[in-house]
Amino acid sequence: MAAKNPIRRNTRHRVRRHAAPTATAGRSSEEVFRLAVEASPSGMLMADESGRIVLVNSQVEQLFGYTRDELLGQSVEILVPQRLREQHLRDRKEFGGAPSARKMGKGRELLGLRKNGTEFPVEIGLNPIRTADGMRVLAAIVDITERRRMEEQLRRTERLAELGTLSSGMAHEIGTPMNVILGRAEYLMQRIEDPTVKKGLETIVAQVERITKIMNQLLTFARRRPMERRPMDLRNTVADCLDVVQERLARCDIKVETDLTDAPESLLADPDQMSQVLLNLVLNAIHAMPSGGTLRLVVKEDAGRALIRVSDTGHGIPTEYLSKVFDPFFTTKDVGKGTGLGLTVVHGIIHEHGGSITVESEVDRGTTFTITLPLS
Repeated sequence: MAAKNPIRRNTRHRVRRHAAPTATAGRSSEEVFRLAVEASPSGMLMADESGRIVLVNSQVEQLFGYTRDELLGQSVEILVPQRLREQHLRDRKEFGGAPSARKMGKGRELLGLRKNGTEFPVEIGLNPIRTADGMRVLAAIVDITERRRMEEQLRRTERLAELGTLSSGMAHEIGTPMNVILGRAEYLMQRIEDPTVKKGLETIVAQVERITKIMNQLLTFARRRPMERRPMDLRNTVADCLDVVQERLARCDIKVETDLTDAPESLLADPDQMSQVLLNLVLNAIHAMPSGGTLRLVVKEDAGRALIRVSDTGHGIPTEYLSKVFDPFFTTKDVGKGTGLGLTVVHGIIHEHGGSITVESEVDRGTTFTITLPLS
């Protein structure tokens, strides 16, 4: 019997030796889980069955602008725009009734709400986790603002490509009869003395010329010549543009301000196309200030890129239209006063130069177009 006692003691010792790491492993698993959540490149948020936030990582803090302490204990609806909260609450209850993993990219339009009140598009994946304290839902949140921007840019590029194909086919079919109509109307105008008939013919000529202008702009997409990049001075481009519109500026009582002090010495671009861009933007500004105002042009070098800013103090563009200003045929001008193609052409030229163009506007305060271009 005495010989067996040490074996039992050793056995108990071995049991105790293996039991201790089990508790330690449990604590390590929880710690590893929290570290994994914190290290995730996506925003990670965990909520309990009532929808209260019990865990967030630093990415959630960056995405939404709240601190961790501000979010813990709050309802997840704090991160949802007010108008969508009721629907989100219904969706959350439905998910709680039949919880299952839901991957990202289900095609739903989801919006997040930052602490400062701004909204942004998000994609969310959900994973239910059963714990001793009840059901938890772990949500992975990704800001897809940049993806949406790229998708919209792709859609716009595809629309322009389709427009180019269509316009090249239309040019001959419409252009030929328009030239005939224009020629006959001008011929009759020279031989008619009746002022009423003459006025009618003048209207025909004006409208035919408008159609011709639209067709020419359409052909800009279909037959735009290859860029001829060469070193150019944007200061000269600004001066030439203002010289062309000098009479219109004076007629509309528009004051011009320029800031070219920090303009780059040289930009590698197509001078003709840059002139077209600037002239389009300046003419738009003039149209927005029929009763006077201030036109401001700024050209400077910023972070290794050329920055061009064209601002006016005109009637401005309503917020709901800002996302459409570069779309073909979209215009805020009165019927007959704009083709809706000028800014589309501008956007295409800037994009082909590897640059970007943005617009900011406030109704009755004015509009600013900002262009950035690589210097070389």
